[in-house]
Amino acid sequence: MTNDPRQKSGWIVLYGAALAASLCPMVYQLIFASVAIGLLGMAHGASDLAVVRRGKKRLFLSGYLALMALCLLVWQTHPASALPIFLLASAMHFAIEEPQASGWPRRLAIGIGLITLPAVFYLRETTVLLSDAGFPTHSLALVMTVMQGIGILCAAQLFITGFVQRDYRILTGVLSLLFFPPLVGFSLGFLILHAFPQTRVRRHLLGCNNYYDYLRLTWPILSGALLFS
Repeated sequence: MTNDPRQKSGWIVLYGAALAASLCPMVYQLIFASVAIGLLGMAHGASDLAVVRRGKKRLFLSGYLALMALCLLVWQTHPASALPIFLLASAMHFAIEEPQASGWPRRLAIGIGLITLPAVFYLRETTVLLSDAGFPTHSLALVMTVMQGIGILCAAQLFITGFVQRDYRILTGVLSLLFFPPLVGFSLGFLILHAFPQTRVRRHLLGCNNYYDYLRLTWPILSGALLFS
């Protein structure tokens, strides 16, 4: 995925930690997911405020905080409805953030696949996770069957795209989503297919020569997000 020796070392460490977590009890998989998503993955969203035009930053921040408060309110008052809405919104977000040049079939396959691929080979484990997170139990069996079917279709679409376009990022992300346990697989898929590419785009957009400059520019927002989470 990269020719940079330092990045190769980083990938080796990441996949080594993922493999170790996969062989451990669920609590260690949760710790891995928290670090991968909350620490490594959150950096791509820390530049949201930086890329907004100066005159609209206050409006953007107000809307962002209002939406966050609304999400927390719905999660507290209607947890059974909040999780399905959150999953759908996440799939839409992942799809929309993909480059427009990719085309909607690929964008939708990535967005929806990030949510559904873990259910393809880990249906029982994914069912337990969603049940523990508050998903409505009366419809969970049907939802999981649908998720598994959609996941198979998304995997097929992405495998074809990856092989035809020789896009090893997609192939690596899909394989990670399929073959690692759900929490670990989603974390790796999220980083490979969404967070790291978006961070790279934001870094170039902000004129940062390296990730150190990017983090130095965005650290106030990133620190606040980490404290809030």
